[in-house]
Amino acid sequence: MPIYRQTYRSFEGTAPGRFRWLTVAKQELGLLNRNRVFLALVILGYIHFFFRVLQVMAADMIMTDPHNPLTAHLRHVALLAVDKEMIFDFLRLQAPMTFLMSIYVGAGMICEDARNNLLEVYFSKPLRWLDYVVGKIVAVLVVGMLFTAVQALLLTVLHNFLASDWTTLRTTYWWPLSIMGFSLVLTLPCALGVLASSALSSTRRYASIAVFIVLFTDLVVGRTLQLLMHERTYAIIAFPLALNRIGELLFLKRRPLFGLSWEWSAIYIAVVCVVLLWIICRKVRRAEIAV
Repeated sequence: MPIYRQTYRSFEGTAPGRFRWLTVAKQELGLLNRNRVFLALVILGYIHFFFRVLQVMAADMIMTDPHNPLTAHLRHVALLAVDKEMIFDFLRLQAPMTFLMSIYVGAGMICEDARNNLLEVYFSKPLRWLDYVVGKIVAVLVVGMLFTAVQALLLTVLHNFLASDWTTLRTTYWWPLSIMGFSLVLTLPCALGVLASSALSSTRRYASIAVFIVLFTDLVVGRTLQLLMHERTYAIIAFPLALNRIGELLFLKRRPLFGLSWEWSAIYIAVVCVVLLWIICRKVRRAEIAV
């Protein structure tokens, strides 16, 4: 065959369906599934969940049994009550672990692909930059949901399973919607923030440090303005407080923390997410054009 007739082998496979981003998400989750450190961290992140399981069992099996000698004593322990406030506190306390796991999982997702020239591999297949972005975000979200929504839903199911009558189901039927909403509010900004840092950094270490610096600065600025201006509403600048305000709206009816408005909290969170998503899309889109 003449030399001018020889060329690279053309793509002979079939293009994936509508959900091409699943290819990227499955690839990332498959790598994590073989990572022993990640699996050890998952077990560590479920310790809090196991204590909550004991709490639910104590509340539904012991406190409802009039013949149990511990019933009279445990009924006066408010911390053992299984209600919507307990679910809110559980998700709120899981937020730091979700944040750390998002950093461990997503800090190197984009920068390491760029450093190892894997972007050329991705975009040489029938994958678009949007498929790449959505796949990476979904992979980090799935990990975050393992520590928030999945655990809280399991606690809700266990609470209804151990209940003695249908009254519990009538009071908890709306919990799954609130759980999914608050879990998404907690995990989506973490995923977008870590991936944006990864897109702007050259290594996993720099991306992780940058996320910690931004979060620490945000907390310090919010607290400082609150003290200098003698106005508690400036606390909304502290991003974690804005997230908790949405959780209070979904679960609690008590007076909001620091008197923060849920509307401004929602706008603040939405603006931050849009900016982070724009950074990710811009960097990945430029990489696709370069390829």
